[in-house]
Amino acid sequence: MSTPSRRTRGRPASRSRPSGTEPSRSRGAGPDGPRGGRGGTAVAEREPRRRAAPRPPTGGGGNGLDRLRILLAATMGAVLTGYTLLVPVAALLAGSGGASVTADGALAVAVPMWLAAHQIPIAFDGRALGLLPLLPTMIVIVMVACFSAWAVRRLGGRVRHDAGAVVASQAGAAAAVAVLAGALLPKAMAVTAPWASLVGAGMIGGTAAGIGVIHACGLPAAWKRVLAGWPGAALAGVRVAATGLLLIGALVLTGALLLAATTATDAAARLGPGAGAALGVLALAVGYLPNALVGGLSWALGPGVSVGAASSGPLVAVPAPLPSFPLVAVLPVTSVPPGAPLVLLLPAAVGVLTGLACRRALPADAPTVERVTAPVTATTVVAIGASVLATVAGGALAGGPYDPVSFQGGGVLGAVLLLVGLPALLTCAGPELARYVPMGGADGRAASRRPRSSTVRDLVDRGRTTGAGGRVAADAHDTAGDARTDGSPRPPRDGRGSRATGRTKGTGDRTSGRRGADAQDLDAQDLDARDTDARETDARETEARETEGWESEARESEARESEARDTVDPDAAARDAEGPAAERRGTGSGDADGHHTGSRGAGGRAPRDRGAAVRDSADGDARDHDTRDRDTRDRDT
Repeated sequence: MSTPSRRTRGRPASRSRPSGTEPSRSRGAGPDGPRGGRGGTAVAEREPRRRAAPRPPTGGGGNGLDRLRILLAATMGAVLTGYTLLVPVAALLAGSGGASVTADGALAVAVPMWLAAHQIPIAFDGRALGLLPLLPTMIVIVMVACFSAWAVRRLGGRVRHDAGAVVASQAGAAAAVAVLAGALLPKAMAVTAPWASLVGAGMIGGTAAGIGVIHACGLPAAWKRVLAGWPGAALAGVRVAATGLLLIGALVLTGALLLAATTATDAAARLGPGAGAALGVLALAVGYLPNALVGGLSWALGPGVSVGAASSGPLVAVPAPLPSFPLVAVLPVTSVPPGAPLVLLLPAAVGVLTGLACRRALPADAPTVERVTAPVTATTVVAIGASVLATVAGGALAGGPYDPVSFQGGGVLGAVLLLVGLPALLTCAGPELARYVPMGGADGRAASRRPRSSTVRDLVDRGRTTGAGGRVAADAHDTAGDARTDGSPRPPRDGRGSRATGRTKGTGDRTSGRRGADAQDLDAQDLDARDTDARETDARETEARETEGWESEARESEARESEARDTVDPDAAARDAEGPAAERRGTGSGDADGHHTGSRGAGGRAPRDRGAAVRDSADGDARDHDTRDRDTRDRDT
């Protein structure tokens, strides 16, 4: 027996324990009726729903002040973090030369290093240093991308509403700090061009922010719709080509360091004899390692690397003095290594892989235009990127004997288009392009244009439409002759006429230079057989048309004769049927009856004579028409 539930006073609803059986507690009703429903059971049932309600996304809606706070935190965090990471490196480089290191000195040295990390050229005593390390630049890009991804997530993760603000704030902050840092440089240092610091830092900050935003939010819906076609296949080719070229550069650089390990070690020992100096040289070598990778790529593509007057490549080498730096001392400038030209096969292999990636990304029924456009676009994008990277990786070297260091950006552009683009195009669209290439010589092309047939009729029709110039002129002349209706004679069809002349000329044009005398005779016999069959066909068709015309004219003549007879004497048919009976009655009657019959016959003789005259005239017209048709047919024959 269940006990009534007790109302809760002053206690939370979740702690109330109503009594009663399980069904009554599940229904939330007790003996008290409505008061039981208002008790702890109903409140306890509503409590889990309140706890399970989802919380709104943090930062998704916020006002303008909250958004400004997030943007300032992201931009200043990226700038201060990058500068802080460069302070220890600056202290290490300053101490490697034997000078005392202080906190103020490390902070001061970190300022030009921050500018160098944003690829802003700096001049030392009027001598520009444009050969800047790429490793700090890569670290800055990764750091700014991470802060941008955090900011766009806090703002709500909407590409259209939040991404633009994040990218603009990062680019603007980098440009502003670059201008400020250029003004804080010591007197011995100066930025070569203030606009370069503004634009260069802004581009690097904006690019890094864009990478972080796309990584956090994904591609916009409009971009996804565009990439659904051949641009998506081109993007797949860009990924494969870029990865392959970077692997080639790394492979060439690793092989050069392994083959010239002793030379690189000796150069490092001469440049940094002590432990601190060796540590500084190692730090510089690590910072310029991405530059060396770009140099290995340029060497593998063919343009090569030039340091001052020295130059090295897989096809040519120009000897000249080189700086005592480990990454530069490995260049083979005295002579081209044996088997070095074989390295050009590596970019070609990357081109084949790029073409396969584009072909697999395209649908099976993709048109030839898309199969050509996808690899060409992918190769063009990769070529432009490699050229820009080669240009940025090199630069001026303070006007010394080793100035400048060049990775041949223009040559890299052409080499990628040739060595990677051509194999990619042939791999992706080669089978489709082969359909438009004529196979075989002149005889093969002529046979493909005019296949043989098993019937003379097909040969005649094809000869009329696709024959030589003489045959076309002769057929046009014959067609004009057939179309005449004034009865004039048509051009002769024998060998003495223009048809024979055109046929001989056409045969000569078609067979000259390609066939012998036997082939000419066979072609002449073939054309004679075609002409004979054509004449017989034309004669049969003309005879059929004339026969049909004669039959129709005969039927019309008979119809006209019948109408004339009915018009002259409508009772002629009845009298013809009763003629014998009337004669018998006329013979047995008397003279009076005979006199009456004679007068009636005299009165009806005139109508019968007029009907006979009409029939004779119609017969004469028919005979004249037959005579004219027969004369015309004889003349044509």
